[in-house]
Amino acid sequence: MEFTLPEYTRHKDNKRLDNIPGSYGLPVVGNTFRFVVQPFAVLDQNYRRYGPVFKASLTFQKFVCALGPDFIQQLMLDTSQSFSTRMGYEGPLGDFFAGGLLMRDFDEHKFHRRIMQTAFKTDAMRTYVELMHPVIDREMGRWGQDSGFHFYPNIKTLLLDVGARVFLGMDLEGPETRALNQSFVDMNDGILALIRRDWPGLRYRKGMNGRRALEKFFFELVPQRRGAQGNDMATYFANEKSEDGEYYSDQVVGEHLIFLLLAAHDTTTSALTMAAYYLANDQQWQQRLREGLQALGRDHLEYGDLGGAIPDLDNCFKEVLRMNPPVPMLMRRTVKEVEVGGFQLQPHTMLQVSPLYTHRMEEWWSNPHQFDPDRFAREEHKQHSFLWAPFGGGAHKCIGLHFADMLFKTALSRLLLSYRVSFAKPGQYPGRIQHFPFAKPMDNLPLKLERL
Repeated sequence: MEFTLPEYTRHKDNKRLDNIPGSYGLPVVGNTFRFVVQPFAVLDQNYRRYGPVFKASLTFQKFVCALGPDFIQQLMLDTSQSFSTRMGYEGPLGDFFAGGLLMRDFDEHKFHRRIMQTAFKTDAMRTYVELMHPVIDREMGRWGQDSGFHFYPNIKTLLLDVGARVFLGMDLEGPETRALNQSFVDMNDGILALIRRDWPGLRYRKGMNGRRALEKFFFELVPQRRGAQGNDMATYFANEKSEDGEYYSDQVVGEHLIFLLLAAHDTTTSALTMAAYYLANDQQWQQRLREGLQALGRDHLEYGDLGGAIPDLDNCFKEVLRMNPPVPMLMRRTVKEVEVGGFQLQPHTMLQVSPLYTHRMEEWWSNPHQFDPDRFAREEHKQHSFLWAPFGGGAHKCIGLHFADMLFKTALSRLLLSYRVSFAKPGQYPGRIQHFPFAKPMDNLPLKLERL
């Protein structure tokens, strides 16, 4: 099915925000530098000074920010179809995530989401768990031998290998797949470029070259998987057909695969890194989780163990994502005039809401800056349906949320059953945290792993 380019995509951002309180900060760059280092502090300062709705400026872009669960709910449910996800992310991500679900709105988004559903059904997910185990066992078994072990780069490599096996049905061993890995790294790095021009020598050009290499690889992979038998996502996607019985084009399938692999990898890498950080500091919680896993009487989790089947493990997963949501700010652009928090926003106005801030609001959470998985046993998160929103919600709710749950718990359980995890040196907690593009300790989390 072909969709015409929506009329609202042809308009520039509305920057007439005189009716909104707030400050743009420094000329051109706004509050970018402070926000990158201390995002919660910057948002909290504005919240206390101007209220929950205010204007701001980051990375050359003026926008309205609305803080709190009510505004996340308004944007995510979007009952009046007032907010474009595509135009919210077109500036920073449009070139890199072209064709992905994030770059599609309304009926077009709904149509393309259906293409991907088969790959996330229960039978497929059961298979993915079994595919993960040998990769995780092999990679994690090599850990602990290096006195200079850093968790972040090692879990990143492990999850790339898992992604290659589960998403692509490949092993990251040969030169072709190593080059593929580098293309992903280059593309992710390009997303952070301040000068967004595809010119020689620039960070953005390197990122776009990575994107072009990925397109070449995936657009050639898709026809190879058509009619093939396989239990990886690429094969599932390649064999999906429309209601007319036609395969989707190589480009459509390839673009969805690029987006999914990128979206799944770095977010889970961040979540597991921050989990190791919190549990290295909280040995009591680490041991509590370990004893619960040992009580199962087996080395590996099964599909039935996931979701809320092991409450302590599930609460730990939720608490890590509360403290460090994979996407700190959710962006949209208005497609028509709409009221937000008592203010009228004109069409084509950029609008952001913040899971990062909402997840630490003192009005809702007890000791919000403290790692406390038991808060989910106390059901603090149930005070509002969008108080805990690491996966967004509504039509654009993360399609891979159950996969993320599965991958996080499978990897963390293997880590805790294999090693006792502690900091490599004193003074690592609290440490300096890099918040963008995804949360991780700035020192890449040096750890001591004691084999059990």
